[in-house]
Amino acid sequence: MGKKVTSIALLGSLLVACGDDSSGGGTVTVAPGDPFANAEEENVTVLGAADSSAAAADPEADTLDGSAPILVGSPNGNPDGAEICISDSLCEVIDTNVNWCERDGGPVDLIYVDGEVVETICYPPADDPNRPLEEVTDTEGGDIDILQNANRTTVVFDESTNGTPIEGDITVDGNNVAIYGNGPDNTIIDGDVTLDGNTARLRGVTITGDLILRKNTVAVVLCRILGNVYLETMSTNNSVLVENDIFGDFISDSNNNLFVGNDVLGEWTHTGNGNTCDQNHSFEDSNGNELVDDGERGGVLDCP
Repeated sequence: MGKKVTSIALLGSLLVACGDDSSGGGTVTVAPGDPFANAEEENVTVLGAADSSAAAADPEADTLDGSAPILVGSPNGNPDGAEICISDSLCEVIDTNVNWCERDGGPVDLIYVDGEVVETICYPPADDPNRPLEEVTDTEGGDIDILQNANRTTVVFDESTNGTPIEGDITVDGNNVAIYGNGPDNTIIDGDVTLDGNTARLRGVTITGDLILRKNTVAVVLCRILGNVYLETMSTNNSVLVENDIFGDFISDSNNNLFVGNDVLGEWTHTGNGNTCDQNHSFEDSNGNELVDDGERGGVLDCP
């Protein structure tokens, strides 16, 4: 059975810590090979939490045991202080990157490598009074430009746009901008996306053109890119790309990035240093359906 693409968690979800049983919150664990699983409006998504050696041996295997304990970080560098969680509960969301985590109640992605949280990506809530909100409601509205003086803007997409390609390019020059789609099957950007601001976040969209990164500390999570992905120049250092399907080439000329669980059809090219790669794979779209189906995933793509 192929990968099912469904909606992603809503911006208005509340952050819930482990032990608050009255909230009904928790984590949604996404296994390798099914990064677009329905998050069911939960507030925390776990990505990359599988044994990487097993995944490398069998790219199609579901190597995540939902009952197994998972080490969550080493606070202050002290392994004795690490929390132990199981996959259906959250002990602590660790601010590994304070720029991404405003801690105001928005959804959270926990990125794992070898069973340990290595990055936390936080998204602002939709009703944050300190952030301008731009809601896309017209699929024929043309280009969307987030200018430098529109820092901290949050871009969301009205449900009326679901499944209909949104014509035009998106260009982000502002810093700390979050673009939060309704899932790759629903939010389809029919053009290129250029992230030219620091600390931008892009989640849950399909891009029919290219994705171009030009600034530092950018996070791209759970997206489908039908064109190429470019991390242009060393100004894109310290970026995170996790669980994306890339049907063109992946070209990076930057350093100290985190690449986890991405599938790449085209060329996988790196010229930077200090990058971390885990569970990235090549694939073949044998049936041309623009999905990574069972049996199409190939060899492991490592960082040089």
